[in-house]
Amino acid sequence: MNPNSKPSNNNLKSSLSDGDIVVGTFVMEFAVPQIATILASAGADFIIIDMEHTTFTMQTIGQIIRAARGSDLPSIVRVPSIERHFISRVLDAGASGLMVPRVESPNDVEKIVHFSKYSPEGDRGVAFGIGHTDYGDFRQLDEMEYLAKANDDLVIIGQIETKKGVGNIDKILSTGGLDAIFLGLYDLSTSLGVSGELNNQLVLDASNTVIKKAKKHGTAMGSYVNDFETGGHWIDRGIQMFACGNDAFLVTCKFAEVNQKFKNALQEGS
Repeated sequence: MNPNSKPSNNNLKSSLSDGDIVVGTFVMEFAVPQIATILASAGADFIIIDMEHTTFTMQTIGQIIRAARGSDLPSIVRVPSIERHFISRVLDAGASGLMVPRVESPNDVEKIVHFSKYSPEGDRGVAFGIGHTDYGDFRQLDEMEYLAKANDDLVIIGQIETKKGVGNIDKILSTGGLDAIFLGLYDLSTSLGVSGELNNQLVLDASNTVIKKAKKHGTAMGSYVNDFETGGHWIDRGIQMFACGNDAFLVTCKFAEVNQKFKNALQEGS
């Protein structure tokens, strides 16, 4: 194998498999590659670059992925839907894995695997000498070894965020194509008719069902949280992958905290 190439080579998949707690955040507003380097220097275990709720272009996503690879920071891209052109392009850019929203059936998982893995496991198109091979002279690449390792290294995360997804969770997990399940609590609450009520018993019961089934199948569990104070309790319930806020939210909260301390000191001194 070309020593310059590293097909999605990161510790995220092994960390999830080992049951380690991993913490990252969504990248949703800062459309610059430096955001990956900044978050890597802050100790993030991964980033999720969002295509579902952002205006990011593929060029922007590719640049952030490049910076993440240069910082040895696993980059997951949340694609907007299960489409070949979304999945293949972010993986060819060098993303470590995929997050797919609204997974609701075994057929959804089969399509994701089909588009994201090389033959014989899937039908991902093959292109060398680009982002995911870290450029270089691909004639030096042991192609079959590279393709097999790329399949092994890929992290596929399915979001369960609808009533239908919860109802089919056992069948979804039985396909064996997902490395992790990620709860989409806000959309799940809406699907259950209690929009925004994350502590409603319907949401808690549905979440517990998914967590129990994931544990039964040996699949890692993840969830969005705003902060440790409101989300830390999920650790005891079996969540190990935490996406804490997003880039803009974290900057807003940290500045507001520091700003308030200065304002409080000024008031105390007057």
